[in-house]
Amino acid sequence: MTRTISRYLPAVSAIALLVAGAAPAWAQANDQAEPVTQDAAASGGDIIVTASKRAERLSDVAGGVSAVTGAQLEAIGAQDFKDYLTRTSGVAFNEGPSNNSAAVIRGIGTTAGLDQGQGSTGYFINDIPMNEPGYTIVIPDIDAFDVSRVEVLRGPQGTLFGSASLGGAINFISNLADPSGFHAAAEGSIGTTRFSAGEVNYRAKGMINVPIVADKLAVRLVATQRVDAGYIDNIGTGVDGSNDVHTLGVRGSIVFMPDVDTKISYLGLYQKTRTDDPSVSNLGLGLLQRSSNFEVPMIFKTQLHSLRLDHDFGFATATVIGTYNRKTGDIFDDFTPFYGALNPGNHYFLQAGQSDTFSYEVRFASPKGERFDWLIGATHIDTTKGFQEHLSSPGYASAHPAEVAAGLTRGDEYYYGASHTKGDENALFGEANFHFGAVTITGGGRLFRTQTDTYTDQFGIFAGGTVINPPYRVEDSGFAPKASIKVQPSPDLMFYALASKGYRFGSPNTLPPLAGSPIPAGTTSDSLWNYEVGTRFSLIDRKLFVSVTGFYIDWTNLQVRLRRMGDGLTYGANAGAAEIYGAEASTTLNLGGLSLVSNLTYLDAKLTEDIPTAVPPLASGKRLPSAAKWRISNTASYNFGGAGEPTVTLLHRYVSRSPGFLNENTTFAPYHIFDARVSAKVGDFTIAAFAENIGDKRAITFGYQDFGSGASRFIVKPRTFGVQANWAM
Repeated sequence: MTRTISRYLPAVSAIALLVAGAAPAWAQANDQAEPVTQDAAASGGDIIVTASKRAERLSDVAGGVSAVTGAQLEAIGAQDFKDYLTRTSGVAFNEGPSNNSAAVIRGIGTTAGLDQGQGSTGYFINDIPMNEPGYTIVIPDIDAFDVSRVEVLRGPQGTLFGSASLGGAINFISNLADPSGFHAAAEGSIGTTRFSAGEVNYRAKGMINVPIVADKLAVRLVATQRVDAGYIDNIGTGVDGSNDVHTLGVRGSIVFMPDVDTKISYLGLYQKTRTDDPSVSNLGLGLLQRSSNFEVPMIFKTQLHSLRLDHDFGFATATVIGTYNRKTGDIFDDFTPFYGALNPGNHYFLQAGQSDTFSYEVRFASPKGERFDWLIGATHIDTTKGFQEHLSSPGYASAHPAEVAAGLTRGDEYYYGASHTKGDENALFGEANFHFGAVTITGGGRLFRTQTDTYTDQFGIFAGGTVINPPYRVEDSGFAPKASIKVQPSPDLMFYALASKGYRFGSPNTLPPLAGSPIPAGTTSDSLWNYEVGTRFSLIDRKLFVSVTGFYIDWTNLQVRLRRMGDGLTYGANAGAAEIYGAEASTTLNLGGLSLVSNLTYLDAKLTEDIPTAVPPLASGKRLPSAAKWRISNTASYNFGGAGEPTVTLLHRYVSRSPGFLNENTTFAPYHIFDARVSAKVGDFTIAAFAENIGDKRAITFGYQDFGSGASRFIVKPRTFGVQANWAM
């Protein structure tokens, strides 16, 4: 059922750890969150990040890294990826289905949606990898309430973060339990979106942190409920605003610190997102309209359990992490337009996916030295996943007795197909820093091996009965290096140059052989080298922070999805090459009550080799999807001070004309989006009124081809108004 895959699924509070002589070595190396609040207008260079799996100031990192703290997220009312990744340098967030939408970093992607192979961006929660081999079942978009920070690492991160981070990594870092004291917080909101058919948006969230043993043991619980009213009208079912999104989340953590050198922590979370009907419009029907005979929901669930130990041995800090995560995705569809001739009435389709992943990491990090320091580790990741596809029509069995007698149906289900995948990744990694006064030279790499085994089975009228296909395997191994040089003559001025390489899983092709149309056994990792130079500096007594990066990316043996000539089915192949030139800049200015933040990205991303086996053939010079030449975001905030500290925040973002699909010449129009927010403090409460998409712009985030009702597009949420209250103690 590659039709459905191609239709719906081709589709970043600092940690105060660096107090010289005060914190134990494990805390200095700890990359977990601590519930320490940082002012929302703090200089960008002072945010503590862990891009190198060690805590350090953002302004000291030799690489393309951005970070936004929990306080900053709260100040703009951020709820999920679309509220902050769209304002991050170097990132294209292609907003589509909730918890199933992809971010593309530095233009490194061959589709704006999800591909049938592993994506090019790595997603992490508190350092825990949330990708799996092959097609992604869920991209966990965890609610931004009670988050410490979110870091975006641009460029390949294979050395320390492993597979899937070919283009970069997004590390969502949740607050953990705090044994030092009692904390509580809550958030509530209500609002309305145009075309929401009278429905309302609402949010209800709460957090409580309870010390059990002072300074040693604590528990933290977070619960979130969010409903986003729909704005797409389904003219087939007659439901206006059919695409309501319901998101329920629960997070919990336990922290135990038996002594000054040891920290044991548990993190667990569960999030379920249900979209009542797809948030996609069919342009042949209307800009905010679609049609189906019945509701076709999308339901995505993420479950995570992680246990971590940090212990300072003196010569090094040991970190041991063991994790289990389960992701499930159920996607329903109306296949009546395609198979209605087989049987009167509706035809129901379900694609059900599930992945179970166990991941383990052990690493040792030396104390930061005057001349030399190091980090070494090992990782093992074991994933079992599968997809099932079901097609049924009420009354099918009674209308087709001959097929029933031949064993071609199971009740009214006339087609079933499944894939079963086992994926393993093993790696050894390390990084060392040599310090020579103001100069630091860093070298590192990851030695990796990946293996994917897949077999498929089918049943029903299209398969001619029951068919179990032989297993397919792809293996890959290699070395992902990284090297950089940093010159930092003062804490407020740094220059760097860096070269790095990334990798990702390959995927086997599971199509049966077809005479005259040979295809490869599968894909292996692309080859991608990233070269960049940059500077970070502060001016005006550290009131202005500036970061500027320029980069060149050499990308060969791209993983691309092609179409077989004989039967039109899709398969994966390594083909073609691309070059990407780009620049990223961000500035943060704080002058009294005035705060100004700007982010800019320029991209020139094109194929440099023909791909003649594509249908139609792809020519050198073709621009890559998600590679708009310009992306700009601006945030201006003014705090008037005095009683209530009234604050006005204005937000703007711009995306230039953007290429749509790799295999055609579709482009999406440029757009500007404006938002506004007014807030004031009343005791322990912060009350805010907000307006999103003030101009009610019908901006296309991305889209794809469709069958029957014209091209399909995802549209930015129409004009939305609301009020919000936050409370904390």
